[in-house]
Amino acid sequence: MKSLDKIIRRWQIAALNRLDGQALAAAGARRVVERFHRAAREVPAYQAILGERGVAAERIRTPADFMAYCPHLEKRDLFGTFPLEQLCVGGRLGDLASVLTSSGHGGRFAFGLSTHRQARRTQRAIELALSHLFETDRYKTLLINALPMGVRFSCSTVTLAETSVREDMVRALIEQFAPHHEQTILVADPLFCKRLLDHVREAKSDWGRFRIHTILGEETFGQAFRRYVATGLGQDPEGWTKGLVMSSMGLAELGLNLFFETRETVRLRQLGDQSPEPLATAIGHWPGRVPPLLFGYDPTRIFVEVIEPDADGYGALTVSTLDRSLPLPLIRYRTGDRAKILDTRRITASLGDMSGGRPTLPNLPMIAVTGREADTLPDGRTLLDIKDALYARTEIADRLTGAFRIEPAESNGLRLHLQMGPGWSGGAGGLIEALRPHLPSAPGEPDEIQVWRYDRFPFGKTLDYERKFTYYESAAKDPARPTQAA
Repeated sequence: MKSLDKIIRRWQIAALNRLDGQALAAAGARRVVERFHRAAREVPAYQAILGERGVAAERIRTPADFMAYCPHLEKRDLFGTFPLEQLCVGGRLGDLASVLTSSGHGGRFAFGLSTHRQARRTQRAIELALSHLFETDRYKTLLINALPMGVRFSCSTVTLAETSVREDMVRALIEQFAPHHEQTILVADPLFCKRLLDHVREAKSDWGRFRIHTILGEETFGQAFRRYVATGLGQDPEGWTKGLVMSSMGLAELGLNLFFETRETVRLRQLGDQSPEPLATAIGHWPGRVPPLLFGYDPTRIFVEVIEPDADGYGALTVSTLDRSLPLPLIRYRTGDRAKILDTRRITASLGDMSGGRPTLPNLPMIAVTGREADTLPDGRTLLDIKDALYARTEIADRLTGAFRIEPAESNGLRLHLQMGPGWSGGAGGLIEALRPHLPSAPGEPDEIQVWRYDRFPFGKTLDYERKFTYYESAAKDPARPTQAA
């Protein structure tokens, strides 16, 4: 039976490599109109919203009608505004297999609901993705889910361990079980992954003897951080002769792994990090210095739009779910991210001008994601640039936790607060001077930089990795700070 499963997955992977992305996108566009009408007929909350906004469902006949007239929705329009059952088909929850909860970062929780049938379908999709990326049907694989508790998934083709954000537990699992597997896949968010790397270094553990892949979710990161992770795990950060460091993006209410990197998109971003101008010719200019994350997605699973785009094509990422069996469908739902839909034909035509080789692209539509809508500072700089600057030099990154807070300074510039790692103290002046050349420069007054000892950092002193970290707020909302820095 297992042999048959492997044959089926290999056939599916071969079929995936032959996909016609444009044909799939056209099919998804037709399907979104059907899903709209189903929600308009059968979801009480959506019926009420259409009535309030004066949208007549019978006017929506084509994808163009859909994009012209259907309302955009946000978390606050739905979750906490309507009873949960009114967001569901038929006005009832029905029989559920699982509930996935959002982080509640904005003070409001959203929920993704799955039936038992969908749970099985999601498991098969995860198994196919892991087989495609990491050949888990060929290599005995240990998979460690170190995402915050509540983000769980199933997979029958690997040894699955779930630790939540316990770095000591992750280290024990890898050191005890990785020797009995041919490869390990670690799933985590970037800030906790940094804590894990610090823990491994403090314990003087040598993980270079293992083959470790990493899948990072929850927030954006740059190429310097990707290299830092690969190097810290003892992997090859450039040639990928051992483990890969990949990104995956999803939302609790929409689903996991909606957008995903492939070897090809990672290579493209890697080349763009080395030679920005050719990449800008291929995908257009992006805000800030660090190239955006480049993702593929399945257009038969979600219908993707970018609304209110700026001159470079970046706008609010909007997703409509296409699975007919979803108990809680979402239509034109703003994710809170800024993105741009990419023209793969234009990219392919431009790849010959890029140094370092000609990466092939996935046979699926692609988007570029720069981060959350609130990740652009008032002066136009991006949090992604600042995040990545912390990892430009290993000796700097090793002394920091990766957590920082930006707030308006008393002068015209901004104040950047940095947290040193546990056990580090002193030398703040030298650290600041070493870091400053790598930070994006301010257009006016230079930024104020303040470095705090780990236990005196006033923005989450010991870092609750179960919660999303806030890097920037336009106004100071935090408790009074201690009077002394590091």
